[in-house]
Amino acid sequence: MRTSDNLLVIQPDERQTYGDIACLVDARDAGGRWGAVIVRSDRGTSGMTHLHRGEPEAFFILEGDIEICGAESVTPIGPGSFVLVPPDTEHTLRVLSDQASWLAIWPPALTACSRRWNRRVPMGAGILRL
Repeated sequence: MRTSDNLLVIQPDERQTYGDIACLVDARDAGGRWGAVIVRSDRGTSGMTHLHRGEPEAFFILEGDIEICGAESVTPIGPGSFVLVPPDTEHTLRVLSDQASWLAIWPPALTACSRRWNRRVPMGAGILRL
């Protein structure tokens, strides 16, 4: 919903969902700069190891225990943790608890891709360069 002064307000029942991803803000609504989603996932699942050319990504953990995996490091994170992934940095998340959810602030390329994603990828399945 747009307010009279053009603020965008997304109520929980207004979110577009794509599998385990609930879109809060599409890059089109943010001047093409970023998108924001809430991701939910189950134990043992992770995204494909990837990097974003020239674009950062950020995560805020809402619930559950997760590992953020870089090219050379694995760091446990939990509720309240914030992660900033610099541009051109390999990364993925792996869920350790039964379930987890996080807010992801994505570069515009991933916002469009999220509509087509509804699969879980095993760790080490390769590197995706976006």
